[in-house]
Amino acid sequence: MSHVIPREPDTLYIKIDHLWNGNPCGDESMHAEAWVMEKQNGLEVRVHAPLRDDRHVPDAPRDTRVDGSWEFDAIELFFVGEDGTYTEVELGPGGHYLVLSFDGVRHRSNDWLGREFVHRNASATPGTWQSVIQLPWDVLPKKIVRANAFVLVGGQHLAWSAVPGAEPDFHQPDVFSSVTFSR
Repeated sequence: MSHVIPREPDTLYIKIDHLWNGNPCGDESMHAEAWVMEKQNGLEVRVHAPLRDDRHVPDAPRDTRVDGSWEFDAIELFFVGEDGTYTEVELGPGGHYLVLSFDGVRHRSNDWLGREFVHRNASATPGTWQSVIQLPWDVLPKKIVRANAFVLVGGQHLAWSAVPGAEPDFHQPDVFSSVTFSR
């Protein structure tokens, strides 16, 4: 089943409001949204999420790359190509971000060290945060066919599309939702 919900042309809308295993998450303070927009030069990813008082963010300057950002509150998005390669994008309420590419499950092929990304992070309204990042086509897999998004917040793991297993494992690109982009 495809989760493509058009809100505007060439936009994938994602609502992350279930636990990683598909069970409902009634705590709306953990829910988040993302918009993935096709642009001429790549994808623009926007996320919007509640900013919790107990947030866990790295001690790093705003709008900087933080390796290991999965150990903090974050929204993670995965884009999977037809050939099985995938790109992981992590955005956090402290302004941190990370972009990684994989040529197989958990086999990192590029960490994009030294690559500059256009990234902005800010509080949208009191109690919320938002982040926007531009992903050039050359950091993304060719012909994206699947995607997923996760929220790590308050010690919980939420997913747009559930993943199987006894514990959360976000590196399961074969079970992600089907998506369609024109490129």
